Amino acid sequence: MPINIEGRQDGVGVIYNCRGDMTIDDFFQAGIGFLAFPEGIKKWRYCIIDLTSVGAMHINSDDIRIVVEQNKRIAAIAQPGALLAVASPGDLGYGLSRIWEVLMEQIGWETMTFRSRTEAEAWIRQRAKLKFGLDLPLNSAAP
Repeated sequence: MPINIEGRQDGVGVIYNCRGDMTIDDFFQAGIGFLAFPEGIKKWRYCIIDLTSVGAMHINSDDIRIVVEQNKRIAAIAQPGALLAVASPGDLGYGLSRIWEVLMEQIGWETMTFRSRTEAEAWIRQRAKLKFGLDLPLNSAAP
């Protein structure tokens, strides 16, 4: 699977390390994995979706709506106001992520798209401290 999901801080954080060629089904399957563990969703406060190692994206703007519908089911279980940052240096991933951001406004998650993982981590670190009082060791070497 092109998405390696990494938990942080006993499930408070989740990192999607994406690589290779991606389809909408890759994201949908990752969401199914979350929905299988609702107790884990209740602990969740932040997520970074790292697209920096993605080759091709076989996803279009209509596909994004599929993930948004699934995100609504996850949001119904999660604590309000979760933080999600997307890191995408590629134009297609960046553009699709911006479409996703607009569609996600109705859910109440705080989302932002960046061109680098470093920028995404810095934003998550800042917002998680202010919003949830969390001190986050988000760099790639953190456990």
